[in-house]
Amino acid sequence: MSPCIARWLSAVAWCLSLHTAAAAPLPFALKPHDVIAFVGGEDVVEMQRNCFLEMQLTLSFPTNQLRFRSLAWEGDTVFEQRRDLNFPPLAKQLERVGATVVFAQFGQSEAMRADSSVEKFIAAYEKLLVTLTNGGRKVVLLSPTPIEPLEPHLAALTAANRSMTIYGQAIREMAQRRGVVHVEFLWTIERQKDFDLTFTRDGLHFNEAGHAVAATMVITQLGLKPKEAGIPSAPLPTEPLLALLAAKNQLWFDYWRPQNWAFLAGDRTEQPSSRDHKNPKVRWFPQELEEFLPLIAAKEREIGQWLAKNVNRGNLE
Repeated sequence: MSPCIARWLSAVAWCLSLHTAAAAPLPFALKPHDVIAFVGGEDVVEMQRNCFLEMQLTLSFPTNQLRFRSLAWEGDTVFEQRRDLNFPPLAKQLERVGATVVFAQFGQSEAMRADSSVEKFIAAYEKLLVTLTNGGRKVVLLSPTPIEPLEPHLAALTAANRSMTIYGQAIREMAQRRGVVHVEFLWTIERQKDFDLTFTRDGLHFNEAGHAVAATMVITQLGLKPKEAGIPSAPLPTEPLLALLAAKNQLWFDYWRPQNWAFLAGDRTEQPSSRDHKNPKVRWFPQELEEFLPLIAAKEREIGQWLAKNVNRGNLE
């Protein structure tokens, strides 16, 4: 075993021990055909590219034919989720994808804002939580991502971790009050250095290692058994599944967040390039975009076939 992999496994074991000592696992289950939506800022956006949490949940319920849809956007906070002109609000998006479960992460950027307070934050989060739980949706609240002092000039940012702790406590109390599940990221910067590993790419946002360990933390706190941890530079039986999930998520991203939204439903729908060159009454772009849906469905069938071949037959045991 290489030193890198050994350090990685030690870090995972240490992180899991934190949660074992912190609280008893919470009962958590996903029903067949559940649609799991992810909302939050940049770390949640990157979850759909790294796919570790989605993989862990998929492998925990391999026969449930789950669907995952990321509705996260860089810069989203509990106070506002900025979108282009005519982009449907979050409530409509959740309805449109048929979300039955929501994983949400907020609090990092809010805790670093000079004009914010934990009272204002929780008031806004309470209001957002009404939207997230509408229709009886199950909700899992993730704590803010801790800050790493990767460079000397970032050391001052770790002072924000004190605010993060306060905000995290407030989120936990809100979750208990509202009866929703809450998950914490409990590692400490000092202990992390012992493994000669970093969990963020810039001090603020998870890197690949951070996403893999965070996913393991989430699964463990949900009372589920973690599957293969995403060990960098090591072949995994689950790598084909990660590749399928990433391909499916890229198709979803391109469908849900087309770069030329203005031509789809914004303020440029009347431009000649937005209409058929033979029949200007026909708008070709909306119809073309809907062609992504069967591609996404096909990729999800591939995921189901992989699960049937590898998980249900015990090939990953």
